[in-house]
Amino acid sequence: MPTVAARAHWELPAEPESVTLSRGRVRTFAQEHGASAEDVVDLTLAVTEAVTNSVIHGFLDREPGVVRVTVSTAADELTVVVSDNGRGMQPRADSPGLGLGLPTIGRLAAHVDLREAQGGGTELSMTFATPGVLGPERAESGADVRRETELLDAVTRMAQGAWPGEGVERLVDLLVPTVADACAVDVIAADGAPERFAGRVGGSDEHSRWLATLRPRSDAARSATRAALADGEPHVSELTLDLIERLTTSPEDAATMAATGIRWWVVIPLREGQRLLGLLHFGLLPARARPSEAVVGFLAELGVRASAALARTQLIEELRRTRHRFERVLDVLGEAVIVRDADSRLVYANEAAARLFDVERPSELNALSGEDIFSRVVMVRPDGTPLALDELPYRRLLVGLDAPPLLCRMGERWLLVKASLLDEGERLVVSVIDDVTGAR
Repeated sequence: MPTVAARAHWELPAEPESVTLSRGRVRTFAQEHGASAEDVVDLTLAVTEAVTNSVIHGFLDREPGVVRVTVSTAADELTVVVSDNGRGMQPRADSPGLGLGLPTIGRLAAHVDLREAQGGGTELSMTFATPGVLGPERAESGADVRRETELLDAVTRMAQGAWPGEGVERLVDLLVPTVADACAVDVIAADGAPERFAGRVGGSDEHSRWLATLRPRSDAARSATRAALADGEPHVSELTLDLIERLTTSPEDAATMAATGIRWWVVIPLREGQRLLGLLHFGLLPARARPSEAVVGFLAELGVRASAALARTQLIEELRRTRHRFERVLDVLGEAVIVRDADSRLVYANEAAARLFDVERPSELNALSGEDIFSRVVMVRPDGTPLALDELPYRRLLVGLDAPPLLCRMGERWLLVKASLLDEGERLVVSVIDDVTGAR
């Protein structure tokens, strides 16, 4: 293993021709040092965007300056640094570039760091996972260690939600995109089968809603889920098209899973002693490369922290004993029931609430803010004047005001809206919306 990184550096005028020149030079460097054809494509696309941003945006309303491109090797990695002495990478509506920009660079690269360059301008550092490239092992910095420690501590805190599901949903929000591009949590139901409890896919609310409601399959051959349930150990699967077809139960689910772009799927069992509590899933895009033993070990440690916190708060027992029974009762009610936390986040809605706000499933409301839900309908006072969102009883309770029942109209329906504050360990507001049209 080389102990010194191979390195190349070019200083180019900030002109359009430099985009093609830098792309070609980086491509040649990557090929000469063992990068695969697939990795070279990702690398050159990201370099094209980075240099284009410097040339087009960095020198807006000023004379063209200089763009510097540096590429270096490490073990199974290539790092490219693009810097300029201009005004920095800022959006421009009439950009003639590819239009993909920093979000695409973030998906292609394993690590991205954007900062002000020394002496002015912008510096963008991009590290790509390139298995086969030779170079020195990259030492873990003190900052890396601190970040991992902070994340482990945060997982413990986040998983301690009092309302069923709240802590778990915050957990997946914490882990995406910090350590993964997708994350899901399953709990083990009374019959021993995994049941999806939360899910998130970075950058897509639509894919997040899909993952959160996907029914896990535990019988698919070669799946990490099946292996983890069988031996209680972490497992990794490569999501080939063949495996995706095995994992899903419909062509629509298969197409959606493929559309996420996730390449690697890691499943970590959540255990308390010998008892299996659930499964913690991590999805990784190709830019992160196949997870190493060290990465899987860190993900397993996250699972240990989540397991301990879930066990301490008896989240799983609450799910089994309370949530299903409670939700079955609420779902047969004619009244819409919505529960929000102290930050106005929706943590539960029943079937009647889904029908009232015209969505197919109650889970779809979880992704909407109070403003989003209110904007789906037109609510007015009995005299026909518009009703403001802050007049709703749950909003008044959250800011410490009294909240008497509110009579209002929504289309042809008359609604009676009531709210109650639960303040036992964590503040929750329960709204009950009753259709009283027949009584008018």
